[in-house]
Amino acid sequence: MKEPRRHDNAAAVHGPVGGSITRPPEPWLDYGHLLPGITAAIRADDCSAVFIVGDSGLGASSLLAQLGSVFREDLAIVPIHGSPSLTSVPYGVLAPYLAHLSVSDISSRVAVLRALWDYLEGIRIGTGPALLLVDDAHYLDDATCAMLTELVQAEWAKIVAACVPRPGVPEPLLRLWHEGTAEWFDLEPLTAEQAHELCEALLGGIVLNGTSHGFWIEAGGNTLLLKTLVREAESSGTLVQRHGVWLKTAATPVHTVKLEAVVKLQLMRISAAGRDALNLIALAEPVDESLINAVVGETAVQELLEQHLIQPAGQGMTTLRLVNPVYGEVLRSIVPAAQSLQLHRQLISRMDVLEDNPDSLLRMVTWSLDCGSDVPDRLLIRAAVLAAKLQQSETALRMAAAVQETQWQAIAQAVMARSYFNLGRRDEAAAVLAQATLGGDTGPSQIVSGSLLHAVTRAAVGQSAALILADAGVLREWGEQLPGLHGQQTPAAKAAVPIAVTLMELVAGSLEGDYERMGAGLERVLLQIGSVEGPSSVLSKALALSLESERLCALGAAIQGRLLAIEAAALAQPPENDVFFLPEFIAARHVMCALAAGDWGEAQEFLDRYYESSGVAMASFGGAAYLLLGYVAIRQGKTGDALPLLTAGLEALRDSDPQNLFGLCAAMAFYAAAGTGLPEADRFRADFKARGQHGMHLLEAQASNFFEAALELLKGDGSGVEALHLNADEAAKEDATFLELHALELALGLGDTSRLDRFCETAAATEGNWAQALAEYGLALKFGGADRYFSAGEKLHAASVYHLAAKAYGFALGASDRSRTKELTAAARAGLARCNEELGHGGEESQHESVLPKLTKREWDIVNLAVRGLSDRQIADTLLISVRTVEGHLYRCYSKLGITGRDALAGAAAAARGPSEPG
Repeated sequence: MKEPRRHDNAAAVHGPVGGSITRPPEPWLDYGHLLPGITAAIRADDCSAVFIVGDSGLGASSLLAQLGSVFREDLAIVPIHGSPSLTSVPYGVLAPYLAHLSVSDISSRVAVLRALWDYLEGIRIGTGPALLLVDDAHYLDDATCAMLTELVQAEWAKIVAACVPRPGVPEPLLRLWHEGTAEWFDLEPLTAEQAHELCEALLGGIVLNGTSHGFWIEAGGNTLLLKTLVREAESSGTLVQRHGVWLKTAATPVHTVKLEAVVKLQLMRISAAGRDALNLIALAEPVDESLINAVVGETAVQELLEQHLIQPAGQGMTTLRLVNPVYGEVLRSIVPAAQSLQLHRQLISRMDVLEDNPDSLLRMVTWSLDCGSDVPDRLLIRAAVLAAKLQQSETALRMAAAVQETQWQAIAQAVMARSYFNLGRRDEAAAVLAQATLGGDTGPSQIVSGSLLHAVTRAAVGQSAALILADAGVLREWGEQLPGLHGQQTPAAKAAVPIAVTLMELVAGSLEGDYERMGAGLERVLLQIGSVEGPSSVLSKALALSLESERLCALGAAIQGRLLAIEAAALAQPPENDVFFLPEFIAARHVMCALAAGDWGEAQEFLDRYYESSGVAMASFGGAAYLLLGYVAIRQGKTGDALPLLTAGLEALRDSDPQNLFGLCAAMAFYAAAGTGLPEADRFRADFKARGQHGMHLLEAQASNFFEAALELLKGDGSGVEALHLNADEAAKEDATFLELHALELALGLGDTSRLDRFCETAAATEGNWAQALAEYGLALKFGGADRYFSAGEKLHAASVYHLAAKAYGFALGASDRSRTKELTAAARAGLARCNEELGHGGEESQHESVLPKLTKREWDIVNLAVRGLSDRQIADTLLISVRTVEGHLYRCYSKLGITGRDALAGAAAAARGPSEPG
């Protein structure tokens, strides 16, 4: 007997579900690559049956339809649809093929078999068997199952039967599996990546990862539910396309009668007792299994488990939850209020709220508020903090507003500020923060901690350094006037206030870029931090380490800074501190250090780990993730790849920007668009100007550099290069070596070699692979030579700076000095090929040209006049342009030609001149 084979694959997806009548047909997506395997099985001589098993809504019906299309020309197709209403009717599903039989004949197995035989003979194509495509095979009556099995065993037909796991493949058909003549394919829920692909196929454009991830979570990976949710969100206006990017505009989903109908259809197989159990679990999930058993009975719970409608909540607890969040949302919306209140009163006194389980805490607090029941402020605050972290902003606002006790008001205000901020309502967030005051019934230690967290929150929501400094002054005055700190309190308590004041001033310094002056304050705080006790001790240390991490990064010591950020993140904080943007405060500096050091993979991995472990919703960091990828793409020279990433990131950050990254993202998008000559550049420029700059100076300075470089790309008059020089000078005043290098590197990319010596020195003094590779490149530009250019190319390629590596390899190939050997030439060509592959340039034959940009007509005009000995002023007068424009064009020509000045212009121009270039 042949060994049975089972195939575990992901769900196949087919066809439109709802949607606009103007939308073209949606593509069929075979995520698990099931179609080739099933097709091969049907064609195999030793396979007579295929079973497709998966939960309702995973795409079995669509897959059967696709199989019908594939075999329509080769086999006679017989579609059969199981129905719950015909389960007890013998041969009921075969009625379309038995219409000519009398009532008495239908009760005869022989008569039915003869009629089916006649029908199959009438539609047969060639000598092959018919292909029976059976949907919802679990609803087939026993007589039909036996009849179909006989047809298959007699080789009159082959069968493809789709059914749900429970009750599964009917017993008569299952005999084919046991006999070894059947193949088995499992349909699995969609993965997050497959859900994203499906969303983009449904909508026809870029979909934010956070948006598709939200649909995937809500649908539990169920294909039909996900499609319905997407179309529902689109028709309700909560899913919109903005600048080519699809994103959700409302955190709270809007559900319609259509979704209710889809959910009810998937739940129709359960009994009345099972429905009662399902409603109860929906209202209380996750809920202890023993409690549900006691209320509705073990039989009802077991039914739901067998139907795969509920599942254990995991984490080592005997708790239950619905398999799809959308089931719970729909069920809770249709359970009558009186029944909900009755169940709440029945359960709440008999169950413990699992405070350490976020889902349990949020559900029970929400349910209690819905029923008008009192909730202790302690639980309200914990639930509000969780809701704010998970981007459930409306829920967080509702919970925070219900808090009554004074001791929790500071945290409640922070929750409200963050929730308003997450909703894009910055003015309301600022108004809440303005109401926060020192004092009340809290102790001195809590006031110190609250002041520190208040400063972090002000910085996060984009408020000015002046407001933070004013708060620091209030705290200083409070500490001086409070007798307890001088009499009854310990020396540790006395030390906490001045340290906190200094830290608040340092947070303000982070916004203003006072990196030189921050050094002394941070050194003092880190030395004195051991004298602080209580809640503010760990908080003060985490803030100090994070700020020092930022300062070191700006000063060119990003590797050292990253280690401090890791140390800060490892300090255990009270859970309520999360709502004050503290985790983001630390994480942003960790990521920036990794980016500045050129450790781009580490930055991406950290961001992934952070958001997986912190519980922060995907929507909260979607913009940051896109910005990071766009930043890396620009650094690698992949401008074409960067622009769609930054465009998507900009739309995500427009609605949720907890790290104040919008300005940097807009500036980089402006730079990428200007570099490729796209009309979107004006929109990105306006975005940058409209939003302004709100975050830490380490990011805002880079945003300013990208913006000025973009202006230069558009105007070409030298003003952008001049602005970058000024930015570099300002950075140098603060010893901010990394920021100085950032400005000089962009200027060099624009063709400016006037500060090449300074560029080399600054790059050499900056930590990280990126900076050190730039230093080697600068020296090669300065001194020339095939060896130097090749060495620079190798270092740049190792640092993933592919566009500059390609230039360096190209310069090595174009060098005419004695060091250029055949071996070096071959190695440079190989390096150039690797770079072109990374950059997506042309084939090997045109690789040299693809990385050595040709001069434009205007640039050739200026070069030819310069080679003839005309001064910049004479060239300007001849071409009727400004001197600054001439200087800007010459800067770019020097960079393109791999030279540093006019002395080498004649030879380089002659070498670069093609047959079609002006002489």
